[in-house]
Amino acid sequence: MSERAASPRDWRRLFESALLEQDHDELPKRLRGAKNAVMDRIEDSFDTASLAERKLLLAALNTISELQRLSKGERTPSQTASALGHAA
Repeated sequence: MSERAASPRDWRRLFESALLEQDHDELPKRLRGAKNAVMDRIEDSFDTASLAERKLLLAALNTISELQRLSKGERTPSQTASALGHAA
């Protein structure tokens, strides 16, 4: 279920809530809600967002994606290279 952001600032509240979540069982849900809200904001402000807001939204989306990957226990590219015996 998507937690659609009601206002332009709601994505920030959901993003911060996901960043501060300490319950590992609740974290995936928070990350999905934040990601949906960021994507909604990107879609809603496609023609009107400033460059600064676009950068902020992209950074938030990248952070959420990285947290989702880490929460699943996936390796970073440098960890994979190290495990294969290569310099990172």
